Amino acid sequence: MNSEDCSITENSSLHLEKGKQGNATSSHFTTHDKGSLQIPVPCAVVNVVFITILIVALIALSVGQYNCPGQYIASVPLDSHVSPCSDDWIGYQKKCYLISTLTNSWTSAQSSCSKQGATLALIDSEKEMVFLKRYVGRTEHWIGLTNETGQTWKWSNGNEFNNWFNMSGSKNCAFLNSTHVITAECQKPLHWICSKPSN
Repeated sequence: MNSEDCSITENSSLHLEKGKQGNATSSHFTTHDKGSLQIPVPCAVVNVVFITILIVALIALSVGQYNCPGQYIASVPLDSHVSPCSDDWIGYQKKCYLISTLTNSWTSAQSSCSKQGATLALIDSEKEMVFLKRYVGRTEHWIGLTNETGQTWKWSNGNEFNNWFNMSGSKNCAFLNSTHVITAECQKPLHWICSKPSN
């Protein structure tokens, strides 16, 4: 098909007329009789097929990006692990966390964590604290901080708490929510957070 096959043809006499509007002249196409501009059928078919192929190609590319994301993002080195934490555990800064969906006392929560090779959450940094607060939201969760003797606050691994963050309340076990670390009676049934080092 040459370029002349897709050129504009006349159904009737098509003329270039020059008309005057005021002092300016303008050129425009007009059709006479009942004719109209027409494109030959082969050219129209080619245009429709071309546009259809473009649309299909765009859809295929966009679907491919979601179904095969590895082709569109930098690949992960072979020696790195996608998630060092087991199912239901969340990885963050070389630790794995389990956020409970049940409620229990502080002691029972600690026992549940121990059965999974963990302790109630030990929080070592401000970044870790912010992460956990955002993750648990407004719901109250036990963390691994207790004052069983009524004198010194200790983490569930036995290390003394160095008061690097403030707690409110005057009870013996600590929990956190999205805004504070607060103390409560250790028998209060709350959700809890287990933590352990990632593998």
